Amino acid sequence: MPRPRVHDEALRTKLLTQARATLSTHGAPALSLRTLAAGCGTSTTAVYSLFGGKRGLLTALFDDAFARLGQHLAAVRPGADSVEDLVRLASAYREGALADPHLFAVMFEGATVLPAAAEARTATGTALGPLREFVGRAVEQRALRADTDPVAASVTLWATVHGWVALQLRGFLPPGADGLFEKALRAVVDAWRPAAPQP
Repeated sequence: MPRPRVHDEALRTKLLTQARATLSTHGAPALSLRTLAAGCGTSTTAVYSLFGGKRGLLTALFDDAFARLGQHLAAVRPGADSVEDLVRLASAYREGALADPHLFAVMFEGATVLPAAAEARTATGTALGPLREFVGRAVEQRALRADTDPVAASVTLWATVHGWVALQLRGFLPPGADGLFEKALRAVVDAWRPAAPQP
């Protein structure tokens, strides 16, 4: 009699990788535990053993997606111009979301997966942390006004980028608006710039 397959970390990683691929390509409705398990050469028992069921699997995908977003944003390193850094960081957030819209939906529309408070903590730590750091740096370097509140500014930037992405993914932006993203972003950042000296 063959020995049962061990439900180990390697199998967990394989299931998570396959589930992420399915989610990225076809969306959450296509994620079937039976199909997922068969594709990984195991049974649904393994999914329940390793994740506690579909809810636990989606939670793991949620955590994994935010970890990947964090890595994507961390790749934007500070340069010589702190305002340009803000634009690059915000653009990286948008690029990451547009590259994987199904995972983006799980991250920010997953109220059925995690309690709202847990979602908010994860989202705030991942998205707002780097923005707040870059805004603070721009204030220190006097690229933004000294009275700029890093928390308020980072929330405003996040809301701007996230709102734009959400509208774009749903096809609500008018034709040609895609090319206006950076212009809109710079308009928001310009509101915190010091006033130009009068001639």
